[in-house]
Amino acid sequence: MQTTQELTAAALCLLIGLPALAESTTAVFGDTGVEKRSPTFFKTIQEIAAEQDKNPSKNWFPTGPRKFKSGYGKVANNVKAAFSIDLQNWAFEKGERLDNLTATYIPYKKREEYAMWWWLMHDKNYKSAAPWDKDQWKYEAIIDGTELVWKAGNRATGGYSAAMTIGHSGLMAQLIKTEGK
Repeated sequence: MQTTQELTAAALCLLIGLPALAESTTAVFGDTGVEKRSPTFFKTIQEIAAEQDKNPSKNWFPTGPRKFKSGYGKVANNVKAAFSIDLQNWAFEKGERLDNLTATYIPYKKREEYAMWWWLMHDKNYKSAAPWDKDQWKYEAIIDGTELVWKAGNRATGGYSAAMTIGHSGLMAQLIKTEGK
């Protein structure tokens, strides 16, 4: 019988088209790891974040390059990868599917609540940040985390279906519209 953690890892892998791996790692010290994380996928996310840190793409986001205004920009890439995967797992568990985004979209407010909980549990700098910085941090983490998982999945699978690509573009457009709200 599979544990909830194994089922969660398998669901994420099915979502992005990767085979589930038996081993898992936790990126954040002290994280009990509700989700198992594929070491290969986790490493790919870290690599993509590091690549973007060194040489930011002009079109990382629909609004332009990957630039951060909050404390999120100073977070280590292994923590960004952990958040990215946990956010994706959470959205998947809530029923969101890119190939049917119109019917399954999770509103930004719900993502923001999850992000607030996650960062309060995992980052002491977030806990002590000013309120405006926390809001910007959550926003940047949600946008960046969503894009990191997308890029890592694309790299691992050699591409997504047209429906998934359209869904991702729609999702990013919805998320970008929430800045400052």
